Amino acid sequence: MKKIKDLIPDDKNYNTGNEFGNSLIEKSLRKLGAGRSILIDKNNRIIAGNKTAENAMSIGLEDMQIVESDGTKIIAVKRTDIDLDSKKGRELALADNASAKANIVWNHANLKEDWGDDDLKGWGIEPEATEGLSGEYSEKLGEVLYEPKKSNHEPLDLFVKETKFDAEISQIKNSQIREMLLARACFFSQFNYAKIADYYAYQATPEEKAIFEKLALVLLDKEQLIENGFSDLMNELDGNEYE
Repeated sequence: MKKIKDLIPDDKNYNTGNEFGNSLIEKSLRKLGAGRSILIDKNNRIIAGNKTAENAMSIGLEDMQIVESDGTKIIAVKRTDIDLDSKKGRELALADNASAKANIVWNHANLKEDWGDDDLKGWGIEPEATEGLSGEYSEKLGEVLYEPKKSNHEPLDLFVKETKFDAEISQIKNSQIREMLLARACFFSQFNYAKIADYYAYQATPEEKAIFEKLALVLLDKEQLIENGFSDLMNELDGNEYE
């Protein structure tokens, strides 16, 4: 038996996670206990399950049992207190799948540092230039056009809210200063403009479309950012040039 705090998180984690996904992991751990195992290397660095370990520690689930393996056998975690066909068993199966789906947000900077586009596509991951329209795109504004894809994105697929400052900001007693700090912290939130364009084109209500345009989440027919009726996306807009 060891403590989770003795593990070393992955400093180049390819998954940044998100607030909603982390909340599901925490809910599952609190309500149902630990299910799927995490994976560590020979030096006790976390390969997979960084978010699980982080959320476990945050709720006081600190003890850890290590099972060593050379990769030639599947390791099965047996919950001796649960029957799959019980309500708790089925809920644990649901929680495992739901939290896994909700908490994947690729860190394209870390991916690009280690892997080429062909490597990523081999694992079903679209390179950021295709999915997020960043990098060179923001330097050549107007030269890259994005054609929205018919999709069914969940609203939480469109952005990752910045939450790492929430605990510190909540300690500020002056409510007006707190409001200012929360507004500033939102600056660090991440928006998936490709998915926003998909949502805008195929799912948004007229009211949603109107405010999307006002907030420049999509740009329409401006400085050749649009062609043939499609949204052209950007990660950064040079305010001096377009004021």
